[in-house]
Amino acid sequence: SRVIDISPSLKRRIPWISSNWQLELLPLAATEDWTAYDLRPTAVAHTGLRILRLLAAIAVGQPPSTQPIADVLQRGWTPAVPQAMTSLNTALILCADHELNISSFTARCVASAASTPYASVIAGLAALQGTKHGGHTARAEALFNEVRTPQHARTVLSQRLRRGEAIPGFGQHLYPEGDPRGQRLLHLTAAMCPDAPTVALSQAICEAAHSLIGEYPNIDYGLVTLSLALDLPPSGALTLFAIGRAIGWIGQAIEAYHDDQLIRPRARYVGLAPDPS
Repeated sequence: SRVIDISPSLKRRIPWISSNWQLELLPLAATEDWTAYDLRPTAVAHTGLRILRLLAAIAVGQPPSTQPIADVLQRGWTPAVPQAMTSLNTALILCADHELNISSFTARCVASAASTPYASVIAGLAALQGTKHGGHTARAEALFNEVRTPQHARTVLSQRLRRGEAIPGFGQHLYPEGDPRGQRLLHLTAAMCPDAPTVALSQAICEAAHSLIGEYPNIDYGLVTLSLALDLPPSGALTLFAIGRAIGWIGQAIEAYHDDQLIRPRARYVGLAPDPS
């Protein structure tokens, strides 16, 4: 439950700004945290807490804090909107786990090799940064910038379809009736910021998307709406996604350490048969 100890050498190498981001700084912190090699469940939970506090500190550009993660994010990002803490906490919970998605499976595979929790989280972040995973939030955010006003929503989305382009932030094959995570975030944001221009723009885009392609907003769209309504820093939606999902990666790691079984899928050759001659 303690704050990670930052040595003077590491502190000099870490300017507390979020632009450096997690993939660069976590390996540095890992070299200073020898207790991370203790893979017993309680020890891993404590290591995971130190990792999460470090991720939150990087996101808000401040030293690590013992305060709850959502509280740290709210105070660092939206100090004038204390009610945002509940929405940020909900977003973290909704992002924490989603079956064996690619980043969670990657983190679990790394943990099954008895690598440290730092290594598991770094692996998860590496998968999350892919354009087919966490990259969805950047495309959804770009859609808001493209539409700009509610009156342009249907026109912009129609033009995207005419050009053969997808409408980002809509549809989730696991939820044909709509992603409940995205809907929850949209409802929370609308209740918290009913007069925010972003909320009206988001609702207009949702209506246009459903009328054109029959799809509902997913969690990426919900995160972007929340991020823009609260005027979070650039890539705030992806940052929330990463920190929330990191909570799940730590849980995956604890289970993998307990299973003590190396994950080793088998492969079947399906190419040309060798020439018997």
